[in-house]
Amino acid sequence: MEYLNALPVGTRLGEYEIETVPGSGGFGITYRAHDMHLNTVVAIKECLPRGFAMRTSTRTVVPTSQAARADYEWGLTRFLDEARTLARFNHPHLNKVQRYFEACGTA
Repeated sequence: MEYLNALPVGTRLGEYEIETVPGSGGFGITYRAHDMHLNTVVAIKECLPRGFAMRTSTRTVVPTSQAARADYEWGLTRFLDEARTLARFNHPHLNKVQRYFEACGTA
């Protein structure tokens, strides 16, 4: 299945190379990627809220309009806050956040 706005398979984000796109929802896209430094499989969740942001031809994420800019920036800040909060937890029913990074105008 192909997901609108998803980065193409093979895209490199730092030490990660995207292998597949398992899913997409209203708030973002989830990628299965290979960590080339640790030789492990990781999941990458990208903040790309439908209706507020879109990907340009240069792969950069931008707000869909000037009116959506404040909402997109607010959501991106909350997304990063959530990553920092989840990184503090170690529980078998939660995915462990190993790190977060910003790239392509999003996180």
